[in-house]
Amino acid sequence: MTDGDRSLRADEAFRCLDCDRRWYYARARCPDCAGREFGTYALDEGVVVARTTVHTTPPDVRSPNALGFVRFDDGVQVVAQLSDDAVGVGDTVAFAGSTPLRDGDAPQPRLVAVTE
Repeated sequence: MTDGDRSLRADEAFRCLDCDRRWYYARARCPDCAGREFGTYALDEGVVVARTTVHTTPPDVRSPNALGFVRFDDGVQVVAQLSDDAVGVGDTVAFAGSTPLRDGDAPQPRLVAVTE
């Protein structure tokens, strides 16, 4: 994978093949070494570090919309939709597919609480 092509799977992150830096959102170059050769790998479980519920949304976007800032063990950080308002700070979450915010939009990643 080169030049920041985005994986089709929401549960994958990027890894620089030159320096092993890892990140989630597409970039044209590695933020550390400026390398242009990327691979992808599956993200496992992360922890919700912050969350919010958006009640005022653009037209046709569902409301309320729960969002979480999640940190994974390897340092990758993601902002994504939470499955429901019961997911809170400190909860362990995992990707559970994706869902569009409104008809016609590209699906966005969705995280659900991990039950043990």
